[in-house]
Amino acid sequence: MKFGLALLLAGLVGAVATLAPAPARAGESHDCTDGCYIITCNERVCATWRCDERGCQLLNTFQRSLVELQAAGAPAKRAGPPEVAHARVCPANRPCELYELNTSEALHLGSFDNVDDLAAQRRALRALPRR
Repeated sequence: MKFGLALLLAGLVGAVATLAPAPARAGESHDCTDGCYIITCNERVCATWRCDERGCQLLNTFQRSLVELQAAGAPAKRAGPPEVAHARVCPANRPCELYELNTSEALHLGSFDNVDDLAAQRRALRALPRR
C-alpha cells in the first residue's frame, strides 16, 4: 500500500514538473515570500523543495526516469547541466533572502535588495564552460 501511494505521489509530482509552464519550473527567481514549492532535476534525480520565511527545506527526491516514463511515454532527456533554481523570500521592510537550489542542496546566498540581477549573474556564471 505504501509503495503504491509513493508511486502515485511521484507520478503526480512528475506530471506537474513535466507539464507545468516554464515560470513554475526551475530557471528563474521565484517569489517564495508566502511560501512556494520548487522542483529541480539533474540527469537522474529530481528534488522537491519547500521555501518560505524559514528558508528552503528538501521535501523529497525521486528518480527522473520514473517521471519521464509516466509522462506520456516521453523519451528520457540525458543531456544538459542540472537545473538550478533561485528562490527569494522578501519580508516587509527588509532585504530579500536569496537561495540557490539544485537536487542536493539549498545554498543561502545572502540578503540583497536587487535579487533578480544577482540570480541572472549566477546563471551566467554557471553557463560558462568549465576548465
